[in-house]
Amino acid sequence: MHISTRLLLRTLVPALLLAAALPLRFAIGQQREPKTQDLSRKAEVIAHGKVRETRAAWEGKRERIVTYVTLNVSEYLKGNAGGTLTFVTPGGEVGGEGEWYSHSSRFKNDDEVVLFVEKDKKGRFTISGGERGRFAVEHDKTTGAAFVHGSRRLEDFKRQIKTEAQSFKTN
Repeated sequence: MHISTRLLLRTLVPALLLAAALPLRFAIGQQREPKTQDLSRKAEVIAHGKVRETRAAWEGKRERIVTYVTLNVSEYLKGNAGGTLTFVTPGGEVGGEGEWYSHSSRFKNDDEVVLFVEKDKKGRFTISGGERGRFAVEHDKTTGAAFVHGSRRLEDFKRQIKTEAQSFKTN
């Protein structure tokens, strides 16, 4: 009995410790979704609209590819940049050469989105929080109702964002 207890402790205790550590390891390795409050605070502009145009170009002396995206804005939830908003996102394809970055958003014409944007060091608008500052808008095929994240009504989402953005103005 003494040997089997020792054997059990030698195998069971390390196994339990490993099992307890795995969720912590995966939690540390994964990026946490930022709260919309964090995005609302950081963003200079928050806009809802549809992508009108995308244009990829080399930056500098062919150092990297970026894509300029122009959004036809239907509503500003914070700030204002006119009827269209042009922003830059890393990656794209120029002349058959492509460059893509993890955690950056890709856009195509007619994508409907809510975007949180801020200016970079060069004074260009970029998406706050990388891909986390982009919220795709989907429409129910039967009712036409608009949603973000699959189940959140767009109007409820926009109302929340406006409230958050307003609270930062008064603080």
